[in-house]
Amino acid sequence: MKKGVFISDILPGTGVEGLFCVGSKRMLETRNGDPYLAITLTDRTGEIEGRVWNRARELDSVFAQKDYVRIKGEAQKFRDSIQLKITHLEPVGDEEVDSGLFLPVTQADTEKLWSEFNGYIKGIRSRVLSSLLNAIFRDQRISKAFKLAPAGKKMHHAYIGGLLEHSVSVTRMADSVCRLYPGLDRDLLVSGALIHDIGKIDEFSYSRPPIDYTDTGRLLGHVVLGASIIDSFIARLDIEASSSQIITLKHLVLSHHGQKEFGAPVLPMIEEAVVLNMIDDLDAKLNYLERLKRDIHGTGYGWTDYQRLFERYFYLQGLEDVKKDGDGVAGNTRVKKRPDLQPSLWSGRKME
Repeated sequence: MKKGVFISDILPGTGVEGLFCVGSKRMLETRNGDPYLAITLTDRTGEIEGRVWNRARELDSVFAQKDYVRIKGEAQKFRDSIQLKITHLEPVGDEEVDSGLFLPVTQADTEKLWSEFNGYIKGIRSRVLSSLLNAIFRDQRISKAFKLAPAGKKMHHAYIGGLLEHSVSVTRMADSVCRLYPGLDRDLLVSGALIHDIGKIDEFSYSRPPIDYTDTGRLLGHVVLGASIIDSFIARLDIEASSSQIITLKHLVLSHHGQKEFGAPVLPMIEEAVVLNMIDDLDAKLNYLERLKRDIHGTGYGWTDYQRLFERYFYLQGLEDVKKDGDGVAGNTRVKKRPDLQPSLWSGRKME
């Protein structure tokens, strides 16, 4: 069955017809007590809110969250975003759908990233850390999941392969920082960068859209899950769990969110932990801004929609010469110089 329009191509004031996955569904009422359905539709290019005003109760019983549906409607501007007024909706069976159209995928070369990732492991001189990382990432279940898993549900690297892409990016920065600050323990910081988010292989469900939390992921979180994975391999390898290298590596994993209100069981208490927290957050925020650039029309600088998470608008350059293939996936862009602006500070919010 043909996909139809992709979410990234929907413009206000246009008719919309296509196949989407239901990310969420709620039955609500207007002030007059009239029922309507509020649904979130997704495909691999993003998500969009939709409203069903007619036959809401009847249609509520024929589809559920995570179902595929074909819809017809009109795109309308609503509170700085685009919303669909849905006039027709029908469920579609899984056997009629190519699920690859609905899960966003990294545009990076996963095999090259995986080769680079393993190259960093080979460069670790510590016998204890090298043995631990080799054992973990040569595990068939872990290596397969690590190359596929997203690094987030919505905020950053929220696509298939996002975890590997994010981990390599953070490790590159860790390696660079160690050259600038030679007093840092490179083996420790690089090891922490490689493994800090490993718990996300079990935190997220991504076999079909939308990306969501597993029960275990929501109840425990990836920080705790990651520490648990490390502990299980320490026991298998008969590594001394109380060695300083193991304790400090686990400290990096447990503290990389930086603050307890952001999910860190402990605060960063050594130099390498402070660095990991900062470069992890930097990569996440830059990935978030990169996604916002795709909403800037034209090649110059423009304002994004209001970003409630950071309580501000952003002034970003639209992506120039964006190439799209037949499936609506953006390609490479060329960057222009940014005009001088008054600098502003980021919110302290952790990007996860």
